[in-house]
Amino acid sequence: MAIESTRDLDALREEVARLSKIVSAQSAEAYSDLRDRASSVADAAAPVARKAAAVAKAEGSAIAQTAREHPAAAGSVVFVAAAAGMVIGYILGAASQPEPPRRRYW
Repeated sequence: MAIESTRDLDALREEVARLSKIVSAQSAEAYSDLRDRASSVADAAAPVARKAAAVAKAEGSAIAQTAREHPAAAGSVVFVAAAAGMVIGYILGAASQPEPPRRRYW
């Protein structure tokens, strides 16, 4: 009986070792595939990102130039944007507060 259980235990250890090797090989392959895909996506996105940065820089320069030429208009735009942000924040804050219970005193 002890010999049979030892054989079963050895067979179980061999099966666990075999399964561990299979899982390890599959995870290494999946990692390699994922790394290759991520690299190709990054390579494809790099030119687009460079172009977007150039466009953003050009637009930022144009906005800065316009603000220098028309300081009163730029100040008005900043004021209106700040006021709109405060109004939106107040509305969102008020909407997120629970309504207090109403008591009737009659």
